Amino acid sequence: MRALGPVADPVPCSGCGKLLDPLRAGHVGIFDSKFHFFCDRHACRACFLGEPPGEAENTRPARVPLSLFAPRRSGAEPEPSRGNHDAPIIPFHAPASSDAALPEPPAPFDDRTLVEPIAHTILTEEPSRIDVPEPRDIGALLLVIATIAGTLAVALGLAGDATLVIGARIVLASVGAGMLVGRAATTPREPSDPHPAPILAPSILSLVLAIGAALRAAPSLGAEAASLAGIIVTATAVGAWLLEGARHASLAERAFVAQSLAVPGRRAPDDGSPGEIAKNKVFDLCPGEQVLVEPGEVVPVDLVVGSGEVFVLPWLGATTPMRRRAGEPVVAGAKVVRGRLRGTCTFAGNDRAFARVLIDPRRRADALAPIARASRALAERWSLAALVTGALSAFIAGGRTYVEIAMTAVASHAALATTLIAGVAGVHVARGILHAQRRGIAYKSEGAWDRAARVNVAVFCARGTLLLGEPELAELEAPGGKLEPLDVLSLAAGAERGEEHPIATAIVRAAVTRSVRPDGVRNAHHVPGLGVTAVTSSGEDLCVGSRALLLANRISIAAAEQRIAELEALGRTVVLVAVGARLVGILGLQDGLRPGARAAVQHLLDAQIEPVIMSGDARETCEAIGHSLDVDHIRPEVLPTERGAEVRRLIDAGMSVAVLGHPSVDEGALGAADVAVALGAAGSSPGDLSVALASDDVRDAALALAIAHRARLEARVGLAIAVLPALVGAIAVAFGVLPPAYAPLASLLGGAMAVLHVRALDRVRESGPTRGHTWENGPSDP
Repeated sequence: MRALGPVADPVPCSGCGKLLDPLRAGHVGIFDSKFHFFCDRHACRACFLGEPPGEAENTRPARVPLSLFAPRRSGAEPEPSRGNHDAPIIPFHAPASSDAALPEPPAPFDDRTLVEPIAHTILTEEPSRIDVPEPRDIGALLLVIATIAGTLAVALGLAGDATLVIGARIVLASVGAGMLVGRAATTPREPSDPHPAPILAPSILSLVLAIGAALRAAPSLGAEAASLAGIIVTATAVGAWLLEGARHASLAERAFVAQSLAVPGRRAPDDGSPGEIAKNKVFDLCPGEQVLVEPGEVVPVDLVVGSGEVFVLPWLGATTPMRRRAGEPVVAGAKVVRGRLRGTCTFAGNDRAFARVLIDPRRRADALAPIARASRALAERWSLAALVTGALSAFIAGGRTYVEIAMTAVASHAALATTLIAGVAGVHVARGILHAQRRGIAYKSEGAWDRAARVNVAVFCARGTLLLGEPELAELEAPGGKLEPLDVLSLAAGAERGEEHPIATAIVRAAVTRSVRPDGVRNAHHVPGLGVTAVTSSGEDLCVGSRALLLANRISIAAAEQRIAELEALGRTVVLVAVGARLVGILGLQDGLRPGARAAVQHLLDAQIEPVIMSGDARETCEAIGHSLDVDHIRPEVLPTERGAEVRRLIDAGMSVAVLGHPSVDEGALGAADVAVALGAAGSSPGDLSVALASDDVRDAALALAIAHRARLEARVGLAIAVLPALVGAIAVAFGVLPPAYAPLASLLGGAMAVLHVRALDRVRESGPTRGHTWENGPSDP
C-alpha cells in the first residue's frame, strides 16, 4: 500500500545508500551547504560522520575527511524506483561497536568551515565570541606620517631657495598629501564626518600650485608655494588627529551602549504557560511578539509589561531598582532584578529608544542635528565661497601675480575646509545625547533634540509632576450645622467612589480610614475637572466639586468664601459639598511636593527657560504652590479638556513651549506642545512624544530640556571658536595683510582652541557635584 500524502522522487541515504522518500526521512542535516537525508538519526548519520552510534547529540561532530561525505556505494547507481518506498524504513546494517576506531583527523587543506554544527542554528544561539587580535589603527599611522612629512617640508625652507631644496619640499608635501588620501580611502567614515573631497582639495591644489610655481615662477615664489603646501598638509593632519582625540570618549561610550544593547532575548510561549520557558535566545525579535526576561537578564527590546509586576534597573547605567506594573513600558538595556518579566515588544533593533539617535547611522543626532549640518556645510560648501572671495579680493587689490592670487584663493579655502570646523559641533551634540541617556532620557529624533534646545517656556501639568498626585484629606468642615462632618465625608465618598481621579481616590481613602460608609448615591454624573452631580440616598440633589461646579448649578458659596480663600492660600485643594441648593461641607486636601520639584524648576531657570504651572486648582492654590517653588507664571483653573488650547495660546504668543507630564493623564497638553516631555514613557507604544523618560523623576524631565539647551550652546560656542580665527586669517590674507600661509595656521589655532574648550568642559563636569553620587530615592540633583 502506498503511503498517503505527497510523494517526492527518492534520494539515497547519505549514510547507507538506501533509497528513501525525502519527505519521510528519519533525519535531515545540512553539511557543506548541501542537504543530506538519512534513514536513521543515530546509525546512518553517525556512520556518515564517522561517529560511534549513540554519541551525545548536542556535541559537535568529529572532524572527518571529505572523503567520508561521498555515498558509500560501489558501482553504478541503481535506477530510482517508487516501489522501494512501500517497505518500512530499517537500518541498513547493525550499529557500529563502541570501540570502533575514530577516523583520521582532516588534512590541512580540508576546509570544514561551511559545515553547520549539530543543534546549533544562526538565530537561536548566541554567536560565539572569538578572540581576534585588535587591528592596528592604520589611519592614525597615516596621520603621523603626513604630519611628519608636512613639517619637514616646511622646515626645509630654512635650507634656502635652491631648486633641489624646493623639489625635496614638494616631494615631502606630496608624501603627506598621499598619506591623507590613503587615510580617507582606508578609514571608515563616521556619519558626522564631512566628505573627504573638500577637505583634501586644498592639499592637492596647493601641491599643483607649488609644482607650477617651481617650474615657471621665481625661486622665492616657488619656495613660498612649497611652504604653503607643507603647512596645509600639516594643518589638515593635525586637525584630523585633534578631532579624533576630542570625540574618542563619545565614540567609546557609543560603542559600549551598542554592545550592551546587542543581547539576545527569548520569545515567550504562546499559551502563556512557563513550559519550556523558551530556552533558546534569538536576535530577531519583532514588534508585537511576546518576550520573556528572567531575573538577572538584560531586556533586549523596548516592551510593555504584560502582567504582574517586576523590579528592574530601568535603563542602562541605572543603580536604583524601580517597580514596573502591567501596562508600563521598559526600555532595552534595563536589567531585571526581581520577578520574571513578560511583555509585548514595541520597538526592536535601531528603533529602540536608546539606539535611535545614538547608534542608527541614518538617524544619528550628531550627524543630522541642524547645528551639525551647518558645521559640515561651512567646511564643504561655504569654503568654496571663501576660495572665490579670496581670489576676487586679491585680484581687485592688484599688484599680485596669478600665482599669488591662486595661493591666496587656496589659503582662504584651506582656512575653512577643515575636519575640525566640520566636526566640532557634532562632538558637542553627541556628548549631550550621551549625557541625557545616562539619566534615562531618550530623544525621538534629531529634530526633537533641536526643538528641545530652543524651548523658552516649560509648562508643568502640576498634578503628578511637581505634586505627588496623592493628596490627603487635611480639613473636614460642615458649615451651617445641618450635617455632621463625617456625614459630609460619607456623601462625598459616595459621589466620588466611581472616579479614578487622585482627588476622588483621596476622598474615598479618607472615608475608609475613618470607618465612614459611603452614602448610596445614584445617578452620578461626572463633570471632568469640576466634580460630580448626583442624588443622595434620601432623594436630594447632591453636588460635590469645585466652586465653579456649584456656581454653575446656582448654589451660593458666599457664606464660606473667606474660609475657602484661607484654605486655598495654604495650597490646599478645596472640594465643596452641597445638598439641595445649600452648601453643607468643605473638604481641604493637601498634596505634597514631589522630591526634586524645586531642583527641576531650578534646572529650567538655569537654562533660561520660564517655568509655568498649569492646574485645575483655584488661583490661590496655584499661587501658593508657585510661591513655594519660585514660579511666577501660573495658569490656574484650566480643565483637562482645555489644556491643549491653553498651550496653543502660549505658542501663538510666539513662544516655544514644552509640556512636562504623563501621557496617560496629560495627553491633550502634550499633543499640543512643540516639545512633549513624557515621564515614564520611554519604550512605550508609538506616539507623538519628542522626549521620553525611562524614569518618573521630574528632575530628569527638566534636565531633558536643560541638557539640550546646554549642548546646543556649547556646540555654537565651539563652532565659533573654531571658525572666527579662520575667518580672520582668511580676510587678512585676502587683503594682503598677511602671507597666504597664515590662513591655515590661524584655522589650526582656532581648531586647537575648540578642542581645548571640549577638554575644559570635561574637566568641569568631572569636578561637578554629580561625580561619585549614587541614587537613593531617585537621581541626585546635578
